Amino acid sequence: MPISKTTATDIALAWREIERAEDLLLKIEEAHKKHETPDVRDAFGRPQGGLQLGVPSGHASHTLFDVPWALAKPIIEAHIAAKKSLIAALTEKARIEMAE
Repeated sequence: MPISKTTATDIALAWREIERAEDLLLKIEEAHKKHETPDVRDAFGRPQGGLQLGVPSGHASHTLFDVPWALAKPIIEAHIAAKKSLIAALTEKARIEMAE
């Protein structure tokens, strides 16, 4: 039996997060080596001095602005590690689903 759509989607979304995070981490590391600020821009093309973290919608949004790049790197690395762990768990779930 094939794996469920939900499991497949969850795996795909986790991989997408890893790819995006690794790309951003590479930009941060390359800029750091050159003693520069990473060239990350918002939707309007404006350079950003840091990242935003939070839930940005609704009247009760919880967002932190201008999270420094020095803090962003370990957060991104932890995010990548968490998504890789999730993929490992989802892979096991997929194996179980296929055995059913």
